Amino acid sequence: MAAVAPLADAAQPVAEVLQRLREDTRRWARRELERPRLDAGAPELNRVLGGGWPVGKVGELLGPDSSGRTTAAMAAVAATTRRGEVAAWIDAADAFDPPSAQTAGVDLQRLLWVRVRGVEGAVRAAEVVLEVGGFPVVVVDLVGVHGGQRRQRWHRGGRGASVGSLRLRLARAAERANAVVLVLSGHPWAGALAGAVVPLAGRGGRWGGDGNGSLRWLEGVALEVTTAEVEAGERVGWRAGS
Repeated sequence: MAAVAPLADAAQPVAEVLQRLREDTRRWARRELERPRLDAGAPELNRVLGGGWPVGKVGELLGPDSSGRTTAAMAAVAATTRRGEVAAWIDAADAFDPPSAQTAGVDLQRLLWVRVRGVEGAVRAAEVVLEVGGFPVVVVDLVGVHGGQRRQRWHRGGRGASVGSLRLRLARAAERANAVVLVLSGHPWAGALAGAVVPLAGRGGRWGGDGNGSLRWLEGVALEVTTAEVEAGERVGWRAGS
């Protein structure tokens, strides 16, 4: 029986540590639920995001081509500029189209468009913009930009920053600036550092015109959240421009 006493004594500190961990977890969960949100620009997206994109965090918009990543990002930017605030679009994909953004409701006079090369250049540009301050939302378009696995480096000769360090830098910059950084990509990029991940599946475009060989134009894109990343069991459809 003499051996039992030390074991019983050792169990007490373990129980105290577990209790502290539970309390810390509850505090963290409350803080995340109470975190300010940025209007996503569409009621359905705001709903699945719990009121909008979490401020001070990196958000990800994922999906294949024509899935609506850019449309969803433009909705958030449009909502921001309508409030009289400014936004930034870091364009590493060389894909930003000002007329389309204007059609989506973005006030181009309140948008900073920065064209860069590569992921490392995009992260550095976002850091500079966020350090200046005053930008509630910064979009970082990495669609189609060369990338790879975790240990791959984003620079010729492998001398550039690792993917992990770039993720951490972007997440810290968003937190310091108390801003939302929206990363557009075809695959998960920010990993566990993302505050919200919204995977999208394109459901086709909505076209204007009579379809009889005359000029036609794209009026919107149907978006669908495809997994439970943002809310368990949630599948929603959002049509751009609605």
